[in-house]
This record gives sequence, structure tokens and C-alpha cells, in this order.
Amino acid sequence: MSRGLLFLLPLVACSPSNAATDGGADAGDAAAAFTYAPSGCPYTVTLPQLRGYLSPALDDASPITNVAGATPARVRVGLGGPSTGADATTSAAFTWDTPAQLNAAQVRIGTSPTALTTVQKGYVWVTPPPTIGLGDTEAGANMHEVHVCGLTPGTTYTYQVGGGAPGQDVWSAAQTFTTLPSTGSITIGVSGDARDSATIFQLVQERMRDAAVSMQIFSGDLILFGAEESLFQAWLTAAWTDPQNASSFLTLGQELILPVAGNHEDSSAQFYGNFALPGDGPYAESFFSVDIGSAHIVMFDDQQIAYDTPADETAAALAFIDTDLTAAEQNRAKVPFLLAVHHRSEFGNGADSGDPDVIEARNALNPLWDKHHVDLVINGHEHDYERTQPMTGPPAAPVVQTSTTSGTTYVICGGAGANADPPQSPASYDVSQMSYGGTTPYIGVYAFMTLAAHTLTWTAYGLEASGTDATVDTFTLTR
Repeated sequence: MSRGLLFLLPLVACSPSNAATDGGADAGDAAAAFTYAPSGCPYTVTLPQLRGYLSPALDDASPITNVAGATPARVRVGLGGPSTGADATTSAAFTWDTPAQLNAAQVRIGTSPTALTTVQKGYVWVTPPPTIGLGDTEAGANMHEVHVCGLTPGTTYTYQVGGGAPGQDVWSAAQTFTTLPSTGSITIGVSGDARDSATIFQLVQERMRDAAVSMQIFSGDLILFGAEESLFQAWLTAAWTDPQNASSFLTLGQELILPVAGNHEDSSAQFYGNFALPGDGPYAESFFSVDIGSAHIVMFDDQQIAYDTPADETAAALAFIDTDLTAAEQNRAKVPFLLAVHHRSEFGNGADSGDPDVIEARNALNPLWDKHHVDLVINGHEHDYERTQPMTGPPAAPVVQTSTTSGTTYVICGGAGANADPPQSPASYDVSQMSYGGTTPYIGVYAFMTLAAHTLTWTAYGLEASGTDATVDTFTLTR
């Protein structure tokens, strides 16, 4: 299904918005200023009212009587913390959903499967369906989340999620995850645009598991319609369960994943309810940054920027990015690489490269990357693989630079399940371009990015059903 056709559907499903028409009841129906203060963490979590979440409550260790309805599902590892300064080496956030609504939100965790000695409490809420449009007949999502701090870098932990009164409690099966190391190289899995095939998305997740990446970045459009909770459940289940062994896990709950919303998520409450991301305040999780090894990475939902509405959120996002990168430049001796991740492909050559929303985002963002000498911008949106030479503006006529430190390299890696978009004629600034499907052996694309002290090495692969994936591009940036 093309992105153009999407806009013929009910407006609630695709127009830029962040009110509860995309995610449920009016924001005023949600409890005002609900705050969760995770024990031992140097931050608090305040549910943003614009998401319209309902029935927020802290864990109360009530007895569990409906065991089937209380069984945790689709456990994922995310990251909490402030909009800038979240620490993936010593903290993690665990999110899951249950069929029934209950106030059970606990994690028991330890470095040994037989000694889950630390118990941390969290909070719950209901993400309601939209009042009209796609997803309006679905049930609300019963969500649970717990933040844990004070962990040891580069350490593998075993954990279970669930809760309830002793003797009347329910827990998930044990899973493991590893905190990011504080020194040495780090490999990040990168993908985007999974929305048309959960099966191909699952294959990409198998590659991430087999490569034992330290974490994943996803550049948006996980599903087709962002207000449909059932689609999130289907795609997340594909990443949660090993298709070769139903009793084993794949990557969900095993690896930290930091996604940004794409145009198909449309800033929906369902998207934000399904993932734990850094940030607080009225636009919590819409934009944030994090230091991962030698890279400072700013990540954001570009939906409002692409349509310049609502103006207050657009202004807040752009101001955050500018201020954040100003501080990151001053810290470049310690963290040399500056990266940005958002959905729309700023300099793509696919069918959507000339769309007004893409041009709007490019015009707003390209000057910021030039101003702060950003090294790499990672996008999706076009369903192909593309890489440019290092470039500076102006946005309408980018200028190729001879050195990677003199311009920004733009990469599109959008093929984790979405139907292919054949690229148009290569632009003068293109270095690499690859479509999948048709006569190619590839059914998608993904990449690994390895960060060392002063090098960033990127390798992209064409996904093949046979598992014999070929390298389709590789490059190295040095700082």
C-alpha cells in the first residue's frame, strides 16, 4: 500500500496530531500529572497528558486471581531518563502488556538466574483506542512499566516481570539482557520500515540476534496504521518469540531497542505506549538524545516538523535539537561523533522524495546539521537503501564535500518488511543505492554500525530468505 493511498483513509489515522483522537479519550479524561519516581533512579517519569493514557496507578501488589489475564506478554527493554543524559550502561526500562487490567508492575532481576534478588516496582496505565477511525473498535492496551537503575555496565542480567501479592502473583518466563559497555567498541543494529510484513521483520530480528548487537535503532514505520494496537502486538510478537523454538526468545526483551515514530505511527498514543524512551515534560519521548559509546545520537519524531503543526511542538523539537547539539559539540573531545535519527529521508531518490512533508522536514533540519557539523543522519521512509556523499546545504541544492568531517552523510535503510520502493535515477551526490524485490535476491535491507573510539564503521546487508545475506555497502567515518 502506498503512502499516498494512506491519506484517503479516515483523517484520524494519518493526519499529523498528538491529541487523543489518535490514541483514545480526551487528554482531560486522564489523571493529571501522574508521576512515577523509580527507586534509585535520578529522575522521575510524568505521563504526558497529550497521549490520553487512562487509569495510571503505581504497583500495589494486589492478589492475582485471573492468572491467564495477568500473564505478561511482549516484554521489551527500553530506556528511561531525562531527554538528554539517559544512561544505557547502568539503567533499563521494562515494558509489557497483559490481557487484563491490573496494577501489577514489578521486575525481579539479578546476575544469576537463581538469584533474582533485586525487586523494583513500577506503574501501569491503559492506552485507549482512538474514538473514531482505524483501531476504534479495539480494546485498550493494559500496559506495565518498571525502570531499574544502578546496574553494572557490560553485564548480562536475568529478569522476570509481573507481580502480585506473595503466593498470588504471576511472573513471565525469565529473559536476559546485557547493559551497554562503558568502554570499548559497540555494535548497533539499524533498520526501519517493517510495516507490510511481520515475517520479514522477524528475519531481520534473527540477524540482530545472531550478530549479538549491543542494541537496536529503528527509524520508524514499524506498522501500517499507528492507532491499531493489534498491529503493534503482531509485530512485537514476531520479535519476541523465536520462530524455530516457541519456548525461546528472539530479540524483544533481550536487546535494548530505541525507535522513533514514522508517518504511519502518526505520533499515536499506541506507539508511545508500547516503548519506553527517554524524556519528560509535555512532549515526553517525542525527542531525546543519548550517548552510545563514541556517538551522541539525537532521535526524534519528525511528524510535527514535517507539517509544521502544532507550532508549539515543532518549535520545542527544533529548539531541543539545536540546544542539544550545541552542548554535544562542546563535548566532542570525549564523544566525537554526532548522529541524528528520524524517519523521513531528507535526500532520498524514491517516490516520496519530492513530497511537501519531506521537503518541509529537509528545509527545517538540514541547516541544523550544517550548523553543528553532524556526521551522519539515519532515515527510513523510502523503502530501499541509499547513501550520499558528505554534504552541506542549501537544502534545495546540496554541496558535496571532499571530506567526511566537512559535511553530513545521509543514509536511508528502510527495508525491514515494507514493500519495496524502486529508487529513481541516482542523484549526483549518491554513493550507494540498492533496491530489493523484483529481480534482486533481496527481500529487505538492514545494517550494523560499530562505534570505536575514533571510527564509525557502517555495513549494510541485503536480506535474503536463504540467510546468505550479501554486503551491499560499507563505509567508515573517522573523527
